Amino acid sequence: MQGIGIGVSDFKMLRRRENYFIDKSLFIKDIIDNQSNVALITRPRRFGKTLNMSMLKYYFDCTCKDSKELFEGLKIMEQEEKYTEKLGYYPIIYITLNSVRDTTYKNMILSLKTAILDMYQEHRYLLDSEKIYPEEKEQIKEILFAREDEVALKNAIKDLSKYLNRHYEKTVILLVDEYDVPLQNAYVEGYYEEAVKFFKTFYGTTFKDNKYLEKTIVTGVSRVAKEGIFSRSK
Repeated sequence: MQGIGIGVSDFKMLRRRENYFIDKSLFIKDIIDNQSNVALITRPRRFGKTLNMSMLKYYFDCTCKDSKELFEGLKIMEQEEKYTEKLGYYPIIYITLNSVRDTTYKNMILSLKTAILDMYQEHRYLLDSEKIYPEEKEQIKEILFAREDEVALKNAIKDLSKYLNRHYEKTVILLVDEYDVPLQNAYVEGYYEEAVKFFKTFYGTTFKDNKYLEKTIVTGVSRVAKEGIFSRSK
């Protein structure tokens, strides 16, 4: 073993370095057993949420070629076939909103565009897919060049889940890390009402009746407030 990977939140890096790792892989079993379409996990900062999300990504991701090697010797691989058969099975959308913070609403939107761009970069192979229509590829390019308007931004995750569902002919697992950072920052900087209005639609469009998603896991510090930001605004 190479010691403690202080500050390392990437599961693959941690395992490749053979850093100390407390085996939390049965968390994957809990996620599979959870019958909710959307699971919200709230824990304090520095509680290992991002590492757990990274672990989920590498376990389920159908594009990860070395997933079996990464999980070798962990408890999840000792479980029944209904759990182990999910290794490398699903297309994954992963996005962290940890950096989506700024002093103004306009700049926050620009930060979100960057986060969405990074998310789409992982799936730019869709531009070569025969299952994605030409006009959809143009929409993907708009996002890759950060030229989309706010309407397209609100629909970006749902659209990507649709493309992946059609490309792989499988439902998609969505992982959203630090969902509440933009709103916490907006409150501090004084544009909270604008941000809440945007994210009500953003999360509502992403989660509500999204037939392309198998399951969504969301992490953050805050519990859902009375505003109901996971519902589409009327």
